[in-house]
Amino acid sequence: MNRIIGTAGHVDHGKSQLIKALTGISMMRLPEEQKREMTIDLGFGFFKPNDDITIGVIDVPGHERFIRNMVAGMWSLDLVMLVICANEGWKNMTEEHAKVALSLGIRNIICVINKIDLVDDNKLKENEEDIKKNLYRIFNKDIEIVKVSALNGTNIDYLKDRITNILLNEKYEEEIKTHIYVDRVFSVKGAGLTITGSIKGGNIKTDDTLIHYPSRKEISIRNIQSYHENRKIVDASSRIAINIKNIKKEEIRRGHLLACKEEHIFSTDEIILELINESDIQYLKKIKNAEFAVGTECLIAQIIPMYKNDSKDNKSKEIDNHFIRLKFNEPISVFWKERGILISHGGSSIIAVGNVFWGDKTTTFIRKRIIDNASNFFGELKREKYNDLFMSVNGYTEAKGKLPDYALELSNYFVKKDYLNSLTERLKTLIENKKESITLDDIKNYLNTDNAFTKIFIDYSIQNKIIMPFNNIYKKYNQEINLNNSQKALLEKLKKEDLNGLDEKTIRTFINGLKDIKVLTTSKQVMYLDEGIYYHMDVYNRIKNLILKNTKTNDIITIAYVRDKTGLSRKYILPILNALEREKLVKRQGSERIVL
Repeated sequence: MNRIIGTAGHVDHGKSQLIKALTGISMMRLPEEQKREMTIDLGFGFFKPNDDITIGVIDVPGHERFIRNMVAGMWSLDLVMLVICANEGWKNMTEEHAKVALSLGIRNIICVINKIDLVDDNKLKENEEDIKKNLYRIFNKDIEIVKVSALNGTNIDYLKDRITNILLNEKYEEEIKTHIYVDRVFSVKGAGLTITGSIKGGNIKTDDTLIHYPSRKEISIRNIQSYHENRKIVDASSRIAINIKNIKKEEIRRGHLLACKEEHIFSTDEIILELINESDIQYLKKIKNAEFAVGTECLIAQIIPMYKNDSKDNKSKEIDNHFIRLKFNEPISVFWKERGILISHGGSSIIAVGNVFWGDKTTTFIRKRIIDNASNFFGELKREKYNDLFMSVNGYTEAKGKLPDYALELSNYFVKKDYLNSLTERLKTLIENKKESITLDDIKNYLNTDNAFTKIFIDYSIQNKIIMPFNNIYKKYNQEINLNNSQKALLEKLKKEDLNGLDEKTIRTFINGLKDIKVLTTSKQVMYLDEGIYYHMDVYNRIKNLILKNTKTNDIITIAYVRDKTGLSRKYILPILNALEREKLVKRQGSERIVL
């Protein structure tokens, strides 16, 4: 088992000293830290309760000026030790750090009262009572307290045991697959570019490929080190250093994200944040900028309110209190429902907390749809629900996972049935209004759909005889099609070719060949058979009837059977069987087909 824990608490309350007592490793690695005797950046150590368990420890800076580093250190933690000095008790940054741990949704909290060697029993008891009250006030539950002296080792072994038992008994499954937020980037002489971070969600192996965000480049892992050992494979949750290739040092920095290919990432300059506390909107609507911290990233964000209506009169617009829109000057890489914190620009105050609710580009229309459809998707939800959210807003989404009952599959999209019906009716209205013809852009702009989906919908509309293609425009479907001379010539040629048909290479040699074959296919005078082969419809129907003659439901049709019936080669047989399958006359079973 691998887990990662960390410290939080006021400056000088002994966090670095506590970690040294737990791990034997000094946290102050930077010269400035050693000079000031204060942690500025993140420090890292680990301890092994036994051979099967490794617990990484992150030392988080306590001073308010380094709150961004503190947030960056806490994103990956399975447990936080809130460290409080026995003689000073609860302080301002104890409060702030406790709120950060709560805001980030850290699952396990232990309060460690350190430096008990500095106070007598009465003072310790008095401060402990005050600490208990403050902990309950913030977390709304009792938090376990362990009293130690990092200086002389009192109760350090007991603290290790409590941490180990809590983590061993925790039943928690990470929904997000393998990912690493980068916290350091450097070059190692003789090895090359190296990054460090915490791996969460899954394992990595040498020679694995990860995707770097925001560049979306594939990077390869050459070597892995974890807790001072070279490794072939490392499981989550662990601290790692990985030697990588296929990316330059200037292309990767702290805050960037590495993830497996299967994971869905928003890499965007705009997100919509679902606020945890709706009252935060009252302050946010008064400011223009803040800093948004998520993972190890922290970027300046422009704050833009969202409105429940789209009135052009700003005075009559009602601000929605569930959401805030954030725009960045560079891409930020995040997951759906990932927790982030808004920090006052240039300051150290946490001004709002929220989950990433939307990570795709929006328009006024889309934002209104988000507000209208959001209520079923508030709070903690499983990640597969994102497709349902996206479909409720856009009406369609990429075909991933199981097809919902309320949707149909069109090419590589899932589309809501009622939305598809609505689009069809709106397209009919558009055709009637335009009369002469419409373009792809006419359809896209009128329906508010993106370019890729518009093309799929156009194909669907052609197949369902709503529109017909003519060159680069579309017209209302008309069963009585008047073919021009080139179309008539191509149709006659197809008829003469009989079972040989025509392939696309040959059709390209005809004047307007590709445009004409599309018209002939749309008007059902020609059948496309796959592999670029086209048949005259009369020829296809003759072959179809020959194959299916005297067959009954559940009969098996083999390639050899079709060859005997038609005399055709495999080159034609497989495309013909595929065409029969599209007509739902047969279904595939291995290399054979079953009659329906």
